[in-house]
Amino acid sequence: MAKHAQIGFSEKTKTLELIVPSGMKTADLAKLSPRLIRDLIGRLPRGCQSCISGFSFNIREQLEHVVNVDLEKMEIMK
Repeated sequence: MAKHAQIGFSEKTKTLELIVPSGMKTADLAKLSPRLIRDLIGRLPRGCQSCISGFSFNIREQLEHVVNVDLEKMEIMK
């Protein structure tokens, strides 16, 4: 299982998204401290905490099987 997570923000969709390793249990997710989440979100280009209070916050697992595609060449990347 991967040992890292990603957090991202989209101004266009007004969404924060946390991507956790595949198979991560809810109990493990609960171990992420509010401070860690706050610090991660603080690194993203977005407004203040109250400015994003109405935005969506999605949590999802990383996909186990992916195929990367070079969109300029329209070829599968190896």
